[in-house]
Amino acid sequence: MNKTTLLRICSGLILIMVAACGAQKAAPKADEPDLAPLVAEVPKPDPADSFFAPVLDQLDDRLAASVTNDHVASLSYALIKDGQRVRSGFFGSRTLDGEEPVNDKTIYRLSSMTKPVTAVAILMLQEDGKLDLDDPITKYLPEMQSLRVSNSPGSSSKPAMHSAPETPTIRQLLTHTAGFGYAYGNQDYVNRQFVERNVLTAPSMDELVRRTAGIPLKYDPGTAWSYSIASDLQGAIIERITGQSLGDFMQARIFGPLNMTDTAFAVSAAQKDRLADATAWTPDTPIHRVDGPLATMDRASIPVDLGGQGLLSTLADYERFALMLLNEGTLDGQTLLKPESVTLLRTNALPVVDPASPRTFFKRKAGTGYGFGVGVVTDTIQSGLAAPEGTYYWDGASGTWFWIDPKNHVIFIGLQQNFSPAGVNRRPSAMRSVYHAIYSD
Repeated sequence: MNKTTLLRICSGLILIMVAACGAQKAAPKADEPDLAPLVAEVPKPDPADSFFAPVLDQLDDRLAASVTNDHVASLSYALIKDGQRVRSGFFGSRTLDGEEPVNDKTIYRLSSMTKPVTAVAILMLQEDGKLDLDDPITKYLPEMQSLRVSNSPGSSSKPAMHSAPETPTIRQLLTHTAGFGYAYGNQDYVNRQFVERNVLTAPSMDELVRRTAGIPLKYDPGTAWSYSIASDLQGAIIERITGQSLGDFMQARIFGPLNMTDTAFAVSAAQKDRLADATAWTPDTPIHRVDGPLATMDRASIPVDLGGQGLLSTLADYERFALMLLNEGTLDGQTLLKPESVTLLRTNALPVVDPASPRTFFKRKAGTGYGFGVGVVTDTIQSGLAAPEGTYYWDGASGTWFWIDPKNHVIFIGLQQNFSPAGVNRRPSAMRSVYHAIYSD
């Protein structure tokens, strides 16, 4: 056998050995266990381990005390981390004098937690190419062609006025900088007109727009933040663009895709036995049931779908809406918004603040701003909320609240029904408790 033949045989043997080594995993020795299965079975971290439980226990006790102190008939809440519930609490009964416990499917009036849903609907139409955020509102609401502005926004008597120097835009409606007043808050002339003209009880959306157009603005558009009827006007724009009621549009584009089966502007006959009682109290008046349309919430007594305050929902449903936002517009394969639209919604857009409002609920607090339908934490320390910058939130006049924290992937939702001047706003203290309990990365 010559040298060349020998080299070819050796090369072939080497190639065969290399191939065999690549094709087979080395078997462990008899006294060495195979560790590969153990590595594959390492469990994911439990989101609950991100929190110091005793602090959450204290929060639980304080929220339960809202019921035991006779401030509300019931309170339901959920704390979600990384898409999973860490805590939930259900205190009290659905009715004031009953014993039926509340749960995930109890229906609550959301009040102003409706505003972020309406903002999402506007952003969906923008993505559809049906509107531009910088469109003047008169493109859709021609009744607003001749808006006047108060020369004295805090005046209790009828002030001198001037013509609006420019037409408010949809973007200004989204940020409450269009200059409109509201039926709540200060008892100045402008806000009082919303009550005296029964704007929010108008028999139709067209009539609501017409009545609003006859009331002066508090400020020149774009010059101040003033909590306002802006979200209800967004609802009017949605209805005129789509030819649908606001509720029908939201059902088709938001509630249906997200499987929010109990969210609407009225309750059906089948849902009535899950509607929480609307209650009120004052330091001088014991807790009592509120009567009228607010109590029944049936379609016959609610002629207009109010985009600023009208929705009813459950803890389970609103959790799905919040998860969609936390997931940048998508949930369970359903995409409602592009990530850049969600970023717009949750980014502070305010260089201004209402300088005249003496009530803190109706003006921007230190360390916070406002995006589209939501407040935004801009400074953790100044806000006193302990939540990181970029956390966004809102509250309802009935005592409902929520926040979404993109940094820590946290959601908190609290639902109660307190329609009294003696407010029960639990969000700030709940925020501080959650962030005192959370372990920092």
